[in-house]
Amino acid sequence: MAAVMEQDAGYVALSRHLYWALEAGSRGEIGTKQLRDELMAFAWQARTDEQMLMPVGEPHLTSPVRWRRRWKYFLFRISRFAFRRYDRKLAESGELAVALSERVLELEAEVDELRERLSVLEGGRRTGGGPAP
Repeated sequence: MAAVMEQDAGYVALSRHLYWALEAGSRGEIGTKQLRDELMAFAWQARTDEQMLMPVGEPHLTSPVRWRRRWKYFLFRISRFAFRRYDRKLAESGELAVALSERVLELEAEVDELRERLSVLEGGRRTGGGPAP
């Protein structure tokens, strides 16, 4: 019975979808401050990679075989000029996202303050009995 379910295209598609949905949701809830910190780290890493000849921790440039690793380095170095522009663009978009997240943090603080004022005003209306000023 299990072999039949594994061959079913719908079952395979559903399994794949559930796998990716669980991977995406494994981080749990993330707040605005954590998002801003991660965006700052991303922008910093992109700016660092832009200045370096070889990006730090690039998984595609590693190989246990020395000649293959050297070949990958060589290909990367001769094509680096084409990709450096995209490192800069990624860093700029990350910095813009950081600025946006900082604005969102300011707006969240302002909304919290306004909600607090509203609750004080509504509480004063209910207990005072008279019209609000």
